[in-house]
Amino acid sequence: MRNDGFDQARSATVNTSATEGSVRDARDTASLSNDLQATALSAAGIAIYEWDIATDTIVWSEGVSAVWSSDGRELLTSDHVSTGRSYARLVDPDAGVSRYDAVMTSDKSDRGDGVPFDCEYAINVPGHSEPVWIEDGGSWFVGDNGRPGRVVGTVRNISARKNQERRLGYLARYDELTGNVNRARLRELLSQTIAYSERFDRDAAFMMAGIDNLALINDAYGFDVADQVIVAVSQRLTSQLRQSDTLGRVAGNKFGIILTNCGEAEMAYTAERLMQAVRETVIDTGSGPVSASVSIGCVSIPRCARNAAEALSRSEEILDNAKTTRRGAYGIYQLSEQRESRRRRNVELADQIVAALNEDRLCLAYQPIVSSKTGAADLHECLLRMKRPDGEVVSAGEFIPVAEKLGLVRLVDHRVLEMAIKTLEDYPQAELAINVSGMTAMDGTWLESIRGYVGSRRDLATRLIVEITETVALHELEESAKFVRELRELGCRVAIDDFGAGYTSFRNLKALDVDMVKIDGSFVKGLVRSRDDQLFVQTLVHLAKNFNLPVVAEWVGNEDEVTLLRAYGVEYMQGFFLGEPVLTPPWETDVASLETA
Repeated sequence: MRNDGFDQARSATVNTSATEGSVRDARDTASLSNDLQATALSAAGIAIYEWDIATDTIVWSEGVSAVWSSDGRELLTSDHVSTGRSYARLVDPDAGVSRYDAVMTSDKSDRGDGVPFDCEYAINVPGHSEPVWIEDGGSWFVGDNGRPGRVVGTVRNISARKNQERRLGYLARYDELTGNVNRARLRELLSQTIAYSERFDRDAAFMMAGIDNLALINDAYGFDVADQVIVAVSQRLTSQLRQSDTLGRVAGNKFGIILTNCGEAEMAYTAERLMQAVRETVIDTGSGPVSASVSIGCVSIPRCARNAAEALSRSEEILDNAKTTRRGAYGIYQLSEQRESRRRRNVELADQIVAALNEDRLCLAYQPIVSSKTGAADLHECLLRMKRPDGEVVSAGEFIPVAEKLGLVRLVDHRVLEMAIKTLEDYPQAELAINVSGMTAMDGTWLESIRGYVGSRRDLATRLIVEITETVALHELEESAKFVRELRELGCRVAIDDFGAGYTSFRNLKALDVDMVKIDGSFVKGLVRSRDDQLFVQTLVHLAKNFNLPVVAEWVGNEDEVTLLRAYGVEYMQGFFLGEPVLTPPWETDVASLETA
């Protein structure tokens, strides 16, 4: 696959009047230079190519086989890489940006000196079980038709770097010894499970299992044997779990277990079964058989733990209590009278919600979402309020969690949609965002309702943004993607609310295909004082911009935060500092009469 054109391009021009000896010396020098360049490029695992797009032919420099394999085997023949089309067949479409996409979809223009490009992608090389990652860069030059006509560039094997990145990414989520999720990832999954259980009124459980007397095993046999015991216990616990359950390592001798669809009756039975699986047979180690047992602390979620921190701390508290009784014991966290009182209060609040629905005492408060560039309120979020019989206005945070837990949120979301549509009809200049719970997002009747409202009124749909929380969207990714797709087909826009609170990734954002993201206000509040939050917010903004998604920052509280967020490239901001929610539609002519809520 040698290209004479490359040799000719590098050879020195000789004067026609020079002697034959001078010409021969010049040619020898040029040949030596070419050989040295080829040797250096091959040693560095780099190859040069030229792609004539019009004829779809690719010509490669010598040593290209070193790019495909570290052992230099000739794994690719000219049939595989001699044309752009044949080379494209090797590229993994789900791994990186291909050369074709980087060149042919470029929005830049060649002004005579070429247009640089750079991309990374994986190719499936015949004879390799794993794909080979390639760094591809160079310049393309315009052809006669005004489109890219020729590409000159280099390719380099970067598989070692990608494998290291993949390993670091793995270690960020998984425990290296056992292969279970680590504490940080378990906590994320636990938060998602609690949110899901609350929204869909499902029972779940969290358990903390601790290996009894692991310190004695360390002292008697050494750390290597103790590690073997940890791995064996992990495997035995895993063997007793369902596919929907999760086992994670939270400390040296402790495991966290998330059990979906598990009530209190099943929780005790499961704890007994897990303990028996560990203690029933000895563990064979390199230093002989070792007996092991575990004790367990159990917490019902969300009834006894409304967030991951509570579940972890309460299960560990019960685990420690169980260990004081005997080895291989378990305990179950019980609610206090104070929490029972709160539960009774929630029942009373549910009655108030039903009464407010029946008596038409739910209303909307409109909070502006302002442009970072102009300061104008380009749209407004509809925040739900409940008016009590005495006229007191109650914010959604006081009653929506109860409505979600008891299944009343579907009725509430239908009422919010009805009120928002009425506002859009009354004020053609209004653009509104409404929140939809995860339970409603999975409910086909709500979609039917919005179809009835905007199916023949696209002018209303284009002024409506539907917000779904990130935690729920990622928990039911496939259903959420379908929900988003159907809304966008109607003409509505969709935003991810509480962006950053869940487990965000490029793949998840791509799958959801939303129009906007709203950064969770907990990362914005006090942003100026927290370097960690600053880095996290910048990362979220960068992630969103990779998909050309506008970003809204919530809970903006002062001018310093505005300045910082504007510098990060945040397009919109929302918060009491920029505008309080008002009960009177802000498009009324008498602005002075606006009533805050």
